[in-house]
Amino acid sequence: MAKEARKTPAQEQNDPLHCLPPALRERVTLVEDQHRWLAIAETSATAQLLRFHLPKLQQAMPGQQIKIVVGGKRQPMSSNNHASKPAGPHLTQESARHIEAVAEAIEDDALKASLQRLASRGEPD
Repeated sequence: MAKEARKTPAQEQNDPLHCLPPALRERVTLVEDQHRWLAIAETSATAQLLRFHLPKLQQAMPGQQIKIVVGGKRQPMSSNNHASKPAGPHLTQESARHIEAVAEAIEDDALKASLQRLASRGEPD
């Protein structure tokens, strides 16, 4: 009851997720696509619950199409930038030179092009 008193009418109007139960609201992210909204649910069970509450969500967003997709765990809003992604494997210059040499000996054009693209990702030592 105290939480309800703290909510402002403007806050509820700005966020259509406020029409959902709190437990479901925490597991759903709304993303605007070109012609519709995507409701990204953490799991298929969450997506099923969201389908049950879809009429409420559609009332909160009149005239908007909403598609429910399962997208895995939500990322906190503060860590949404791509700079914090963990670094993947590195390709050394020496390995890149070996791959380039192999690519030159390959007759298949598609495979040759793929190996050359891979070799171009070599990083300085």
